[in-house]
Amino acid sequence: MKNSEKKYKCAIIDDDPISIGILSEYISMIPKLALIKTYTNPLFAIKEIQEQERLDFLFLDINMDISGLDVASILREHVECLIFVTGYPKHAFDAFGVYADGFLVKPIDFQKLLTCVNRAIVISLSLQ
Repeated sequence: MKNSEKKYKCAIIDDDPISIGILSEYISMIPKLALIKTYTNPLFAIKEIQEQERLDFLFLDINMDISGLDVASILREHVECLIFVTGYPKHAFDAFGVYADGFLVKPIDFQKLLTCVNRAIVISLSLQ
């Protein structure tokens, strides 16, 4: 398979089903991405992601029962590209402290998501 045809595995962790639905729809519009799982429970997500093959992308909310920043710290070694999707822009500085590859503010804009994903593919994933 050519690199341009590769499907990058991704997952979403967000406690808001509506946000998951919107992001899932946008991901389905990006041919390079394959959404393999969504989670509303961060603890369950941590357990399951740690037990599976490394993800290419993790889209992660910050303001949940367990901070997305803490989830990111735990899962960072299991994820190639970590992109925060949150309604709280004040967390941007902290997000990059856990080595985020992107930070998007809700409501999600498709073009910004696409730009963020493409940048991550060029910078992070093309180095593999």
